[in-house]
Amino acid sequence: MDRGHGEGGAMRWGAGSVSGDGTRTAVLALLARRGPLSRAQIAEILGLSPATVTSSTRRLLAVGMLAEQEPRVPAAGRPSIPLRLVPRSAHAIGVQVALDHVATVLTRLDGVVVDGASWPFDPAAPEAVERLTELIRGRIAEAARQRRPLLGVGVAVPGVVEPETGTLRMSVRLGWNGMPLAARLRAALGVPVFVDNDISAVTVAERLYGPSAECADFLVVAIGQGIGAGLVLDGAPYRGAAGAAGEFGHLPILADGPECVCGNRGCLETQASTEALARQGREAGLIGPDAGVGELGALAVAGDERARELFADAGALLGRALAGVVNILGTSTVVVVGEITPLWDHVRAAFDAALAAHLLPCVRETRIEVRPWEERLIAVAAAGIALGAPLAAPRQRG
Repeated sequence: MDRGHGEGGAMRWGAGSVSGDGTRTAVLALLARRGPLSRAQIAEILGLSPATVTSSTRRLLAVGMLAEQEPRVPAAGRPSIPLRLVPRSAHAIGVQVALDHVATVLTRLDGVVVDGASWPFDPAAPEAVERLTELIRGRIAEAARQRRPLLGVGVAVPGVVEPETGTLRMSVRLGWNGMPLAARLRAALGVPVFVDNDISAVTVAERLYGPSAECADFLVVAIGQGIGAGLVLDGAPYRGAAGAAGEFGHLPILADGPECVCGNRGCLETQASTEALARQGREAGLIGPDAGVGELGALAVAGDERARELFADAGALLGRALAGVVNILGTSTVVVVGEITPLWDHVRAAFDAALAAHLLPCVRETRIEVRPWEERLIAVAAAGIALGAPLAAPRQRG
């Protein structure tokens, strides 16, 4: 798991080639998923030499992130000493910056959430970054008051993030372009800060701690106000040039479709996002001018045929577009998350039919996992960015 070159950047790693701090990250994530393991078991599972594992775990033991258990004495062979995670030895703050709010969580080393909070937020306000800084500073102070050692802060934003520096190159939703966000927050807060795209953060958390952690190839598709994707190929997150991979929602669908927030026309998210569905429901007179996709879903539950047709149309577009991506990448698993998942029953039939009709025979066994939507998912994933980069002993502030 090779990190980016700058402290503010997002973590990167490669399959079968974890080294340095990346090895420590891999060890921590493995023990968080599986529980206590011996050094020999860790080396075998991660494909590392025993010497490498011994060197990496020595540092983690020294800073208190790991502890040794009583030796296991087998009937035959040498005894082994299991290593276990010490969850309360280090914590991370995860921050989701959204169009209308900021959500934060404090998590332990094993990813368990200690607490969380959210506040209204206007990214277009002149002092928006200063407001964000103060919110995070308050969370750092609270962690210090509770005497919770802090590894750092992970921040997830919608937009294209430069992996090495944590610079937000473009965010059409926030209106922040060319902003050195990680550097600004790090200078103001005095703690390690790691910035990543929101869906990339979810993908990294899935790769470290989630059900797909030991899957070499998978795709995370997030469908909400926008549509994005995160890719893991051959065991490593794929970021593309300057972190721009995964803009699934900007796949061109209609040559003369509605204008997208990106400035182009006919993008997938203008037709199949929750924002697009709500707009279509309002244009059809099915829901009021201030109503959202939830109200449209309620109509579909009540049997309104036009509402059901809108969901089915979106499902067919999503299934067909996703089939094209899977045909290109050949991923074995697709994880679907986002605000649309509570409404997935209205989308499922058309999505499944379109997907099946357009997948190549060689990838028809691709597994589709639709996960229940959790409001704090992105903030928790952002904390995982910081937990995935344990460069030094956690800081005990206060």
